[in-house]
Amino acid sequence: MRRRSDAEAHKGGRIPIFPLHTLLLPHTDLGVHVFEAPYRALVAHSLQNGHTFGVVLRERSIGTLAKIGGYARLPDGRYLLELEGTRRFEVTSQNHNGSYPTARVRFIPEHIGNFARARAASDDAECLLAELRARRGDADLPLRLPVDPVMRSYLIASLLRIDTDTKQGLLEIDAADERLEAEATILEREIHALDELRSERV
Repeated sequence: MRRRSDAEAHKGGRIPIFPLHTLLLPHTDLGVHVFEAPYRALVAHSLQNGHTFGVVLRERSIGTLAKIGGYARLPDGRYLLELEGTRRFEVTSQNHNGSYPTARVRFIPEHIGNFARARAASDDAECLLAELRARRGDADLPLRLPVDPVMRSYLIASLLRIDTDTKQGLLEIDAADERLEAEATILEREIHALDELRSERV
């Protein structure tokens, strides 16, 4: 069997598209309730054709390929899905002529960036996240961050309690070193905001 080259692997193709008001990141999970008829059809198609479709934040072009990790079909036709984010893509063209939206996409390769910067930012973000969780009172909940900088950057992004547009911005950053540095800055800001709030209450 011929192995696909890197260029072919990232070429992409046409996939079903599910626009949401929330975000799915690579290497993270998301529960979704599907009740609209077009997206029920999308899920039914995906269950018969590889269990994958694209998830995008509405009106944005960078999204994440979702794999259906588990599902339940309710008696009235609705679906409850457990999605696993796999890889990023960019929408290059859209088609709304069928029963559900589809798009031609280009898959985006993942880069660590500068390894030394990624490792330093990874350590900083891990320490800041632990500090923030301690301040929020959820430090006792178990959390193991992946060693891989790319996977770690997405898991930290999923844990940040920030607005969706800012989180989308993290998804769109090209390399893990830059994403982790951006997350460290956000974590510092969140810690500072919590400290200020507490000082005002004293």
